[in-house]
Amino acid sequence: MDKLYLIRVDMERFLGPYSLKQVKEAYGRMEFGLQDEIAGSLRQWVAFDDFESIRKHYPELVQLVQREMLSGWGMSTHSTMGTSQMPIKVKAPKASASSSPSTIMILIILLMAVFGAVGLSLYKDGELTNVIGMVKERQLYKAKVEYGDRYNAKFEAYMDRNRDFINGALKKKKGSTQWLPYVRAVAFEKDGRWEGLSAKKLRGQAEGFLPQDCSMAAWEQRWTQSKEEWARFLDGREFPKEEWAYLLAMDPHWIKSRTPAPGWLSPGSYAEGCLRMAIKAMQRMTGDNMSFEAKIFVSRMRWQVGVINAQVPDEDFEMSGTLWALSCIEDAHEESALKNCLGSVNPKQGWREAFDVGVLHRKIELALAGKGNLEEEEMNGFEALVTEFGNRAPSFYLPREPELKYYQEIVQQKGNIGEARNLIQQKYPAMNFDH
Repeated sequence: MDKLYLIRVDMERFLGPYSLKQVKEAYGRMEFGLQDEIAGSLRQWVAFDDFESIRKHYPELVQLVQREMLSGWGMSTHSTMGTSQMPIKVKAPKASASSSPSTIMILIILLMAVFGAVGLSLYKDGELTNVIGMVKERQLYKAKVEYGDRYNAKFEAYMDRNRDFINGALKKKKGSTQWLPYVRAVAFEKDGRWEGLSAKKLRGQAEGFLPQDCSMAAWEQRWTQSKEEWARFLDGREFPKEEWAYLLAMDPHWIKSRTPAPGWLSPGSYAEGCLRMAIKAMQRMTGDNMSFEAKIFVSRMRWQVGVINAQVPDEDFEMSGTLWALSCIEDAHEESALKNCLGSVNPKQGWREAFDVGVLHRKIELALAGKGNLEEEEMNGFEALVTEFGNRAPSFYLPREPELKYYQEIVQQKGNIGEARNLIQQKYPAMNFDH
């Protein structure tokens, strides 16, 4: 059987497995170059331009490297492949002294014209700033390019390879602002941590009720310590003022209206990152032996993440008790549907407040849904809801000051929703007030 090889191109993608003949054919198609690497089965990676290593580990490739790859680069290897001497680069002939000055000037003008045309094209396409950034901040620009429009394995590999450089940049104010979105993306795709960066720095300016540390390890500890309270939380007897309870009770629309938060890519906010890590921690901790309450918790959190990203799967989520009631309220599309949400629970103090505020807020949102203006006959009922909401909100765990200010502005603008949104958006530029 022919020996097989893998070729690693730009340290990021792979070609093969190829036979020796296929390696030569791939080089003929210019699929890789001298700076790339090759490895045989269970053998080490060697760069094509590492002549000594090629000779030592892959003598069958000597002819390919010597006669085909290096010949096009003006290099001589007749003695190199048999000795430890470095290859000698053939010098290009100097320009003739008799070259016409006018010819050189014409070439310079042509080059300037080409650069000018490229620069103008980039400027028109809005890419000139990116190119300048690439020159000044090459690694950061590369991270942006690798990320593209979503998280991917290639981006993650790039971040891991450049971890030392990134940690150095994070120590500076400008570098921290630039790199944090990408670092957070990697951290919350994995276990909620980035080696060399504190949980406080990773968290940033998040709401006070959210945990200081949302790593998987921290969530495993929270879930373990709270097991005895799960049943009372789920049947409405108790609403513990603890981080795990706040997370489960969070209205996903509250998170969605604050997504993407400044300094975040994926997840779009710290709150969403906490949900992701809480799910992974619960699943890792319980494995296939999930209790009834644990299954409900995971189902609720998966549903929350789906609403945040407008990607709720078309499936039946296993909900029960207080968390079913909350989800029912948050998912109601008509005010008449809200009365059915609380029929199966008997909430006590703490839970009653959460439900009352949740129902009130949903009524206001439904009153505004799909509308540009509120008619005069609608305004009286809307103003009464806003007044009551102002007296009861924010609740003890989910502050809604921007929403309240927005609703009050609609009253001030006599039902002109668009004008109110434009005015309040200036005060809360990171909020999304669309309905």
